[in-house]
Amino acid sequence: HCTNNIFKGGNVASIGKKGVFFTMIAIFVIILVIAIVSTRESYRYRERSNAIYSRVRTMNNFIDDFEKDIERGLYIGGYRALISMNSYVRLIENYVDDFDIVFTEILVNGTGNNTEMDLMNQENQGADIMSWLSRVNEEASKLNINVVMDVNDITVTHTTPWNLRVFFNITYNINDQKNIASWTINKEFSKDFSIKGFEDPVYTVETADKVTVLINQTPDTDFVNDGTNDTTVLENHISNSYYIESTTAPSFLMRFTGNLSASEFGIESIVNPVDLSAQSIPIKQRSLVDHVYFGNETTTDFCNVQNMPTWFRIDNANDDTYEVDILTKTSC
Repeated sequence: HCTNNIFKGGNVASIGKKGVFFTMIAIFVIILVIAIVSTRESYRYRERSNAIYSRVRTMNNFIDDFEKDIERGLYIGGYRALISMNSYVRLIENYVDDFDIVFTEILVNGTGNNTEMDLMNQENQGADIMSWLSRVNEEASKLNINVVMDVNDITVTHTTPWNLRVFFNITYNINDQKNIASWTINKEFSKDFSIKGFEDPVYTVETADKVTVLINQTPDTDFVNDGTNDTTVLENHISNSYYIESTTAPSFLMRFTGNLSASEFGIESIVNPVDLSAQSIPIKQRSLVDHVYFGNETTTDFCNVQNMPTWFRIDNANDDTYEVDILTKTSC
């Protein structure tokens, strides 16, 4: 009887050891499975992380290139839009009511009052913002990137009498077509332009587009020789339709709206009546300083100025500017 109990106890001990053994194996298998699964998930996670990192880096580089391209596009488009402003003045045969409104339409859409501006679509390569954006999206689509842009505001101001600055405020969204990453950015860009070489819209309007005058700064402001009263420089200034800075004259931007009042960024020329006569334009008996000649203010003028052509006439507010004050003359 005792012997049987001993054997029974041995069987229990043997079974217990086997249970522990199988439990250990099961735990090991579970740990192994977890390790394998974790390794695979970790690998997949790293792969996805690397893919996201690579995608974000690609899009970030795209944004850098996009902003650089905006500046290039703004310069090309802005320059053509400024030239097109005179084409628009010529088209409507009058001054514009609001420079910024017309300029914005031309720069953004390539049209003025819904009329296509030829220079903005030269050689079928649109220089306007919408055409540029379309080309950007064509390239972006190759990278599975979408670009959406809203133009918030465009303004043009003078920085000097001879220079303009175009401000371009936009909000743009750049996103990945798989929604991996996206950016929404509001930013203002600006570009400076010289007005030299552009047409003066005052002459375009006031001469019914018969006389075109380009804005060029005079190379010499010593108009009359103090010792000899020689007026060669002044006559050269008039015959070449040169401009000088003048705080009593309108700025280049003001000229588009027909505002001939004074500006700190003012410029002025002297009207050459010979050019007007050549186009059968009647000559006004007024001071030849352009904003006075084409304006309506009442002035006291001088005629018969020493060493100057008989047609030369200037008002007393400007005679010292052009050094005529040292010459003999008579009241008109």
